[in-house]
Amino acid sequence: MEHAKNGNIILRHITEADMADYVRWTTVEIEWYDWDAPWEDDEDDFVEMKKASIGAEPHFYSNLEIDIVSGRHIGWVITYDMDEERTAVGLNIPLVNDRGKGYGEDALTLFMSRLFEKEETLYTQTWAGNAPMIRLAEKIGFTEIERIKDLREIRGKKYDALTFSIAKNDFFSRHPGLRT
Repeated sequence: MEHAKNGNIILRHITEADMADYVRWTTVEIEWYDWDAPWEDDEDDFVEMKKASIGAEPHFYSNLEIDIVSGRHIGWVITYDMDEERTAVGLNIPLVNDRGKGYGEDALTLFMSRLFEKEETLYTQTWAGNAPMIRLAEKIGFTEIERIKDLREIRGKKYDALTFSIAKNDFFSRHPGLRT
């Protein structure tokens, strides 16, 4: 699949042209680090990982870039293994002005609809201080299944680590138009 569209967004594979955005998002426009695993410090590895995926065998399963329909690149969606048996999804829209417009919901639900071709349950994880991601997870239909108290320390304050899940049938009952 070359790309997929849902609402005002398009999911597509990474290109060389995206690297300027990734450099800017990891050096200048870095506010998103306050929300996306702020306890990690792997900015250099992140850009290198993105560069390495350019031209790799494209598949829908691991990560895709998010464009709005005008063609502007605004972020990415990913999967990651929580453990040997559970696949989690994530989303990043780095610029504050691109958030709160439904792009994240459109991107993540489209991505998940394709992942459910292989998965029966999907997960997402965040921390208790990331209210926007918690609201998005709940809006999509995720349910909190695990809370580890005070696991994350961010800017001197302790926060719970949260894990959410949604089953394939629950997802498609909430988002029937995304069934492939």
